[in-house]
Amino acid sequence: MTFDELLDYFDGQSYRDISKQLGVPIGQLTYYKQNGIPEGRQAIIEIQTNGKLKSDIPKLIKLEEA
Repeated sequence: MTFDELLDYFDGQSYRDISKQLGVPIGQLTYYKQNGIPEGRQAIIEIQTNGKLKSDIPKLIKLEEA
């Protein structure tokens, strides 16, 4: 998932509101915007959104196989 997809899901809510709902500091959202959302956090967000946002599962599977 991309940061833009995350913002679209939260439909214009403030970073403060998004950070509260995800349980991450506001600064973490800035990090995600600049560097992308780490795969592990993507998986957590997928669970938090009941699958409405999808993580990059193939990368996670490859890590487990290594």
